[in-house]
Amino acid sequence: MSNYVSLIFCRNCGSRYVEVSQWSENGKALFHCRTCNCSEEVGKFTLGRCRVTNKELSDARETMAKKNKYER
Repeated sequence: MSNYVSLIFCRNCGSRYVEVSQWSENGKALFHCRTCNCSEEVGKFTLGRCRVTNKELSDARETMAKKNKYER
């Protein structure tokens, strides 16, 4: 059985230090980048945390979504 990891990166600065900083009254998560202070309200999605190696994190950063393009 395989284990899968989802990572959230800031599209503004590319930082991996993104977290849910609070929840709105209507149940939406406020995603916040600790590096550049960018925030965005997101509905029906959340994130989990797990420990990954530096190589795995680097590989994930290289395949993060770009505008009008994504990797599978």
